[in-house]
Amino acid sequence: MSGPHTPADGATTAPAVRGWPLLGSAAPLMRDPLGFIGSLRTRGDLVAIRLGPMTMYVVNSPELIRELLVEKAASFDKGRQFDKLRPWWGNGLATNSDHASHRRQRRLMQPAFHKGQITRYVPDMRNVAEERIGAWAGGRTVALDEELYTLTLDMTLRNLFSTGLGERDLVRLGEALPVILGGVLWRCLDTTELVERLPLPANRRFTAALDTMHSTVDRIIERHRGDGSDLLSVLKQARDPDTGERMSARQIHDEVITLLMTGSETTRSTLSWACLELSRNPAIQRRLQQEADTVLAGGPVEARHLDHLTYTRAVVSEALRAHPVVWLLTRRAVTDVELGPYRIPAGAAVCYSSYTLHRDPDLYPDPDRFDPDRFTQQSPDPATAPDPGSGCPISGGGPGVRRERSRRPRDTYLAFGAGSRACVGEPLAWAQTMVILATIARHWTLAPAPKARIRPAARMLLMPDRLPLVLRSRHP
Repeated sequence: MSGPHTPADGATTAPAVRGWPLLGSAAPLMRDPLGFIGSLRTRGDLVAIRLGPMTMYVVNSPELIRELLVEKAASFDKGRQFDKLRPWWGNGLATNSDHASHRRQRRLMQPAFHKGQITRYVPDMRNVAEERIGAWAGGRTVALDEELYTLTLDMTLRNLFSTGLGERDLVRLGEALPVILGGVLWRCLDTTELVERLPLPANRRFTAALDTMHSTVDRIIERHRGDGSDLLSVLKQARDPDTGERMSARQIHDEVITLLMTGSETTRSTLSWACLELSRNPAIQRRLQQEADTVLAGGPVEARHLDHLTYTRAVVSEALRAHPVVWLLTRRAVTDVELGPYRIPAGAAVCYSSYTLHRDPDLYPDPDRFDPDRFTQQSPDPATAPDPGSGCPISGGGPGVRRERSRRPRDTYLAFGAGSRACVGEPLAWAQTMVILATIARHWTLAPAPKARIRPAARMLLMPDRLPLVLRSRHP
């Protein structure tokens, strides 16, 4: 690796990681994405890598990540990753790079995620969770990732549309979404754009899945007759506070696609990791079950319970620390800009990894240990113990998300991003995840499947590559 150097004007050029001829660092990134990105943390606060002909600046320190996402956010747009997604997903909040229109659209979207509105979604969440989780087959090994996928997709669709959703739509979308998400990352990293143009079976499946998703969503929106309690009804009724204008039909379509693509799969991933860790940590699982027994008193989850499921929230927080769903995000400099002492030229690609940040032992001692007490008042570790004097790293804003405080530096917990582009749907994600996890704790004890080896699969989202677990009923 070449070291940094300082031009005459005082700005520092980022140290460069040497890669292969022509390919640069593309091969190790594709072969072992988590390992490669994680290895860069020790190379410096900001390092430059090559992906084919493109230079990518990787930001590693929490202070520079904060500059990127908050203090100098206007100097960056969302970058190549989202340029590639836009033709596939539309111009929803996740892909919109224009700061002004993104701000307007975010204001239109926010009422759908206010706490009062989230409370109205909880009965549908509870009903779906009880129906599906209660029907799981106990006493044997279950592919829990597949069960969680069907569950979270059904819940997201119910929250989105409430009515007019048939089993055929659920099946069609359930088959299309994994194909789309599975094909996104390598297409974003392929700077040549040659492979995706070849008449390969994988490309045909990807295109067919996109067509299925868009046509199914169009059909559902067309026949939607919501009663005002679902997300789509709120989006249809939303008005810009300055102009009084409502969203166009196209904008509603794009935002529904965004919520569908990001909602079900991100919740599924979080729950998959949480369930895997619970199966490996019986003491943590028993404590979670005891809380569910006490708070729920033998009944299903209600909105009023969420404020009291504090350990459940801590388990989810720790799952998101150890296994952040959106593990790598990109930006692009729209002008020459400096991050700390480093110069980033206009047009340059920039990325950061919440996975790397969350595994920094200076921020999270013993980072490979799963410890929900990092996010409770009971942590014995002074490096992670709550401190009334500093900011909150996990303030999700959803029901039951208490604004705890930590001694860690600001913005060292980025499960939902930061700044003006932080995830607007975070409160909904918290509610869905907590309802499902508390319902699982009420009904089941999870145990590892014999001889099962489970690995992380770092695609667009970070997932377990599979999740065989043994289910044991708590109510034989």
